[in-house]
Amino acid sequence: MRLPFACCCCFLFPLLAQAQSRMDSPEFSGTRAETYKTVGDVSLRLWVFEPDGHQATDKRPAIVFFFGGGWKSGSPGQFEPHCRYLASRGIVAMTADYRVRTRHGTLADRCVTDAKSAVRWVRRNAPRLGVDPNRIVAGGGSAGGHLAACTGVVPGFDEIDEDLSVSSVPNALALFNPAVLLASFQGVTLDSEKLTDLTTRTGVPPQQISPIHHVESGQPPTIIFHGKSDTTVPYKTVEKYAEQSNAAGNRCELKAYVGAVHGFFNHGKGDKPTEYYQRTLFQLDEFLASLGYVDGPPTIQNPESLTRRLRGDFLNSRIRFEREKRGSVVFLGGSITEMDGYRPILMEHLQNRFPETQFTFTNAGIASTCSTTGAFRVQRDVLSAKPDLLFVEFAVNDDQDAGHSVRECIRGMEGVLRHALTDNPNLDIVVTHFVNPAMLDLLQQGITPTSSGAHDAVAVHYSVTSSDLAREVANRITSGDLTWKVFGGTHPKPAGNRIAADLIIDMLDRAWAMPLEKDAKIKKHRLPRPIDPNSYFGGRLLDHASAELGVGWSQEVPQWSSLPGQLRDRYADTEMLVANDPGAELSLRFQGTALGAFVLAGPDAGTLEGSIDGEPIQSIDLYHRFSKGIHYPRTVMFAADLADGPHHAILRVRQAANAESKGTAVRVLHFVANESDLQ
Repeated sequence: MRLPFACCCCFLFPLLAQAQSRMDSPEFSGTRAETYKTVGDVSLRLWVFEPDGHQATDKRPAIVFFFGGGWKSGSPGQFEPHCRYLASRGIVAMTADYRVRTRHGTLADRCVTDAKSAVRWVRRNAPRLGVDPNRIVAGGGSAGGHLAACTGVVPGFDEIDEDLSVSSVPNALALFNPAVLLASFQGVTLDSEKLTDLTTRTGVPPQQISPIHHVESGQPPTIIFHGKSDTTVPYKTVEKYAEQSNAAGNRCELKAYVGAVHGFFNHGKGDKPTEYYQRTLFQLDEFLASLGYVDGPPTIQNPESLTRRLRGDFLNSRIRFEREKRGSVVFLGGSITEMDGYRPILMEHLQNRFPETQFTFTNAGIASTCSTTGAFRVQRDVLSAKPDLLFVEFAVNDDQDAGHSVRECIRGMEGVLRHALTDNPNLDIVVTHFVNPAMLDLLQQGITPTSSGAHDAVAVHYSVTSSDLAREVANRITSGDLTWKVFGGTHPKPAGNRIAADLIIDMLDRAWAMPLEKDAKIKKHRLPRPIDPNSYFGGRLLDHASAELGVGWSQEVPQWSSLPGQLRDRYADTEMLVANDPGAELSLRFQGTALGAFVLAGPDAGTLEGSIDGEPIQSIDLYHRFSKGIHYPRTVMFAADLADGPHHAILRVRQAANAESKGTAVRVLHFVANESDLQ
């Protein structure tokens, strides 16, 4: 391929986004300027944007940006907005000046040397800057992107009087429409006129500072943002670079923007950021989160729906799978999990990715159950398998089956996640939000459904990765790329399950793109304070022996053949606590803040009433709108905000039942309690 121009054209400053005026000595409020290098009578400075409460004793990640301008002009002010945002996310952010042709009479080779000096200065001064010397990012746009890339991949060009024992190679790269190809390379050809022009601008043979010519294994993880309509730095050049870098075993993510031109990523004039600024910074934040440099989801508003919310590196599970050659993977949810849907696709992907690993896959899906039920069965159905990786889905059932409020959605999902992470702080988790027609309708109106919104809030709080399949499907249907029929409905068809699995696979692939480092170690995930102190993270299924049965109660396998309504096979031989007659009473002693019952509520379902510690509880109608034709599994709560401690409950079958019910039967699979040992 012959390109009609050389990458030096990106250095035509009239095309530089933001069109900032040249500033020899810019001033940024709330920052301090430091001199990182002196050459003759030229002092080169960088401006430090610190997070709130930052101290020199901290070990924060850092990023240093280099402006664009064709090695000829430009201003450190170009990346001021990026620095302010990243400082708000806990990173020590810096924007650096360097020598350029119009101010200093230098060529590109000296710019590269200055950029390396800046990175070396940050690492050398890390102790007093409160910076982790092993978490330094170099970033930049256009010519500045070229400089950042050079710090990561181009050898040499170090300032000879500096301490070269301090590395000038950053730990990661963030490149915005960078010039990465300055000489013809493997089918990407520059014309002779441009090659000559480049030679006059670079100060050395262009190939010496052409990043693509120096790609090899072991280079820093990189993210590149580039417009597909960039006529200044052709998209093909970065595409080729990413291809080469990934082929060498590096992690190089290329974020392509259809229709975007050169300089598309800049903040824009005034206080209103451009859409591309928001989108690229959002993705940069996610990239940094995947490296462990920031916690939680991006705080910048994203104008497009990014449905893959990677909030971790999945290093712990990878070490188990790749190094230890073993792995336990659990899938928790309702019928979408229980059926042969997205779960087998993910199982196959994991086995193919780690062919030598002995996997144990656990299907902990139970049709019709919500996150409340999930929270109470975490110990039995999830933690008993000692999982390394957990997949969770409950959004649809919390919406259509349980009809949960925000509070109950949070209490259920936090119950699942916090209980799991308390028991195993090394556990990697993915939460997926599936979709039903009602949720789809809300999303197409621009409204986030209660269940998926609440679940994602919990995932954010615990830095757990989530896949918003619901929003992805809504977006694709709105754009005409998908139909609800093709997706397959609430219980997706193979095409829909493929989409669900691919969203997760994409995030896992991103997290596992870099080769596993030899010294990589399993690290505990952080456990923040609970969102709701009464969330069900102490959830337990109580033994039947916990209940003292009175007259009319029995422990038995019901005679299902004589009862109306369908029964799922999983319950056919299950012993449960059964009462049919009004007035039948039992007592139960338990510990904690909540008491409920996991029941089968069929066409003859009755109502329970009673008291806890002598105080009456609200009558609980067990009959559900789905009980008409099936013995429907559901968890009902008698009390959820008790004082933490021992309690005594008395429960009885009420005389009156739902008008739709054909009886007064109570069938308890398990009583459940939010016990205090995990509070």
